[in-house]
Amino acid sequence: MALDRASRQRDNRSMGVRGLQGSTSERCPGSARGAVGECAPSTQSFWGKARPLREDQDVAWHPLPLHSLDVAAVAETLLKRNPRLRTSLTGLLGMSCEEEMVAVVCYLISLHDIGKFAKQFQAKEPKRFPSYFHENPRDIPTSFDHGRGCLELYDFGWSHFLPSGSESQKSWRAWRPLVSAVAGHHGAPPWADRRHLDPAFGKIGITAAHQFAREARQLWVPPSIKVDARRAKRASWAIAGLTTLADWIGSNQEWFPYAASGIDLEEYLAQARTNAERAAEEAGIVPAKSASHLAYGDLIGDHEPSPMQRWARDVELPDGPSLFVIEDDTGSGKTEAALMLSHRLIRKGGAEGLYIALPTMATANAMFDRLARTQRHLFALGAVPSVSLAHSARWFHEGFRRVTLEAGRNERPYSTVGDPDSEATASTACAAWISDDRRKAFLADLGAGTIDQAMLAVLPSRFQSLRLHGLMRRVLVLDEVHAYDAYMTREMEALLEFQAGLGGSAILLSATLPLSLRERLVAGFARGLGDQQQGAPPTHASAYPSATIRAREVHVHARVDGQRGRARRLPVRFVRSPDEGIEIVRHAAQAGQTALYIRNTVDDALEAYHELCKRPLDRQPILFHARFALADRLDIERQVTGSFGKQGTANDRRGRILIATQVVEQSLDLDFDVIVSDLAPIDLLMQRAGRLWRHHRPERLGSPELVIVGPEPGQDADEDWFRRALPRASYVYQDHARLWLTASVLMRRGFIDTPWDSRGLIEDVYGARASEQVPKGLMDAALEAVGRRGAERGMATTNVLKLAHGYVAGDAWESEWRVPARLNDHPRVTLRLASLDGGQVVPYTAIAAHLVSRRDHEPTEAEAWRLSEVAVSAMRVSGEAIPDRLAEAARAARVGWKNWEDEKILVVLDPAGGGAYTGAAKSGDRDFRLGYSPRTGITYQDAAEIKNL
Repeated sequence: MALDRASRQRDNRSMGVRGLQGSTSERCPGSARGAVGECAPSTQSFWGKARPLREDQDVAWHPLPLHSLDVAAVAETLLKRNPRLRTSLTGLLGMSCEEEMVAVVCYLISLHDIGKFAKQFQAKEPKRFPSYFHENPRDIPTSFDHGRGCLELYDFGWSHFLPSGSESQKSWRAWRPLVSAVAGHHGAPPWADRRHLDPAFGKIGITAAHQFAREARQLWVPPSIKVDARRAKRASWAIAGLTTLADWIGSNQEWFPYAASGIDLEEYLAQARTNAERAAEEAGIVPAKSASHLAYGDLIGDHEPSPMQRWARDVELPDGPSLFVIEDDTGSGKTEAALMLSHRLIRKGGAEGLYIALPTMATANAMFDRLARTQRHLFALGAVPSVSLAHSARWFHEGFRRVTLEAGRNERPYSTVGDPDSEATASTACAAWISDDRRKAFLADLGAGTIDQAMLAVLPSRFQSLRLHGLMRRVLVLDEVHAYDAYMTREMEALLEFQAGLGGSAILLSATLPLSLRERLVAGFARGLGDQQQGAPPTHASAYPSATIRAREVHVHARVDGQRGRARRLPVRFVRSPDEGIEIVRHAAQAGQTALYIRNTVDDALEAYHELCKRPLDRQPILFHARFALADRLDIERQVTGSFGKQGTANDRRGRILIATQVVEQSLDLDFDVIVSDLAPIDLLMQRAGRLWRHHRPERLGSPELVIVGPEPGQDADEDWFRRALPRASYVYQDHARLWLTASVLMRRGFIDTPWDSRGLIEDVYGARASEQVPKGLMDAALEAVGRRGAERGMATTNVLKLAHGYVAGDAWESEWRVPARLNDHPRVTLRLASLDGGQVVPYTAIAAHLVSRRDHEPTEAEAWRLSEVAVSAMRVSGEAIPDRLAEAARAARVGWKNWEDEKILVVLDPAGGGAYTGAAKSGDRDFRLGYSPRTGITYQDAAEIKNL
């Protein structure tokens, strides 16, 4: 396929760009002949970039048309180098051939900055202000969104933009989402208002913009291109992400140096194409070539593949976007099955890489380490695939720092008038994006991260289109899909709809997925396919283990055998009080066993930890929860995975106790001899039980048993049934009817029989008829929970973007990009812990001796502050309580903070002995003391008690 269409374009045009510029300059030097015969300004007299890398640079500014061609050339190169992307966009637009699609997309992207012809934009650099305007640039307001200007030019002058034969109102509406997509390259689709057009541009600016639209159309678009309105809306999501990515690369001066005005546009385009080839390679975004073959020996060593893994290796793959749902026991190798399926889809041309979304930061870190070890088997010999991590603290993961890719060079905003973010240059916004953990992973060949980062792709969040652009080209793997509330489940449905609608495939993994939830997720993917026909339930719909496939006109469930040797009947024993649970793990440790006690709240975990510390133990217990400073939390995470993970030695494990919250129940490969757990919903208890005797260890004696701390599930249970036993946990798991059903079914059976009865256990609690067993005293709680779930779904339905609407401004985007990925019934605030050092207030982690001694690199000040952060309940802490003597030092410490960090609460810690600290904060109007220890995290206690931690 010949993507360079210059020769055919010359034949199709009555007058080439060279001829157009030459003929007009003869009659009107420095300008071009306008549509009505007046002398129009030369488009290359308008600057597009004016921040040279060096002050002594020969060329101090870059003409707007040349920058536009830089970005279009990058888009062309990305399409040329990405067969998968090329095929997807051709199908989305319904074009007759890929060459036609490339021409249309590159033309559109060349218009992304056409709003910069406005005098209000050109006035941002008074020295470069074109003289055609005959105005003083310092008298012109410069708070101007050039993306909005692009859309307004189109809305109120569309005949200048559309290809020949498309000049009709119907065509205007069809093309509009595509123009909105390129206009929204700074993170959100713009609004348009006719009243802003003339004051912002002036007649000269509008004339120049129309002139450039004609020049660009002659460079790219063949005659009589038509666009289907429905297809254009879907395609607009993909084109929005491609535009932003191309603009980031095309704005990098090291790849696209400034050029002097006056060059022929076709001649410059040839240069831009050469630069774009180099840029795409050096940016690291050209897809790595897949390995021709992957064997399970590369993933699991000498172990025999499980039946589910063999199914993933051998099943026939459907054509087109496909959804796979893998349901199998915990620890059964679902991740390796997903990697095998992903490899096969990539090899077939159905994807370029994969992204695995997980529930927590700790699980994402563990998955990143696994991908880093596996990547050499997934890609061809000699390929250099990129591996990335997506969560807010990825930079502090040692493995990620080693594989960090270079980011683009930052540039300063042109103006600080109004909202500086709205006029940050592409490389400012996108360099921050491309080097930021939460977004960069979506362009990597292999990515792991928290599910929140993937959810942002379908929420009105800034640069969601970049996430979406990356995901549509990758296999999206969602792990532990049962683990989310109704709000996030509805988001997952929308994410799957977008993934299918843009031509991507997805894999869902769970050991404890209710049938009703599976049906909703599959239906979301089917909506994206446009294939929602309902018929009789497929055969084996309730089988377990099972695998589901959903593609166009394909909907099957396969019964899959359980893994030989993994079936077990795990006895379940109930005890009534946490004290009994504490004694069980203490006795286990004294017998040389490894024990885990999972509490449902941080305060309950702290209480258990303190009780254990009062009793005789050979080794100090470890406490793991979310209320630690980030540096300490990462340190404890490494200790937990090292001691209790698969590689932990018998000596590492002997006599160790871990007290933890829910941070250990999902996706972490941990292994214990004894587990005690507070009562929780059945699916979570089964996940927790999956950490019990997870791996074969020859030193083990006896047999496993799951101990649950909770109340008797009698028929006389009332609304306070659970609250009386575990008062704090009653606010975490508010559906007490589900907890009663869980306790009832486990107490009645006395065991968890996996995998054969896993489906039955889940459906006994979550099935359609489960509520019939709930006692009358809990029915109000059950109905309240149903209403709460409905409200959460409704809120998510309002918040998520709509695939069919296209990338256009609407009500969803009025939220200022602050729509949450998760609902939080208990709002949280971020504390920044600080210490005193020579009279200065410095980050806690900068001088904490236990952290400094283990440091593998010296963090910057910004990194040290981030490592000193801890999130706490806003009901506990509402503001700062800085002593007067430290007020000036605290103000000085805040000088280097970014604008968005001002809302974070500074807490200055004083040593309290024994490695603990105490500080002050506000709760409402009251000052109070809080404590901090690297062993226990944040505690809400008086200073005198802190010394005893």
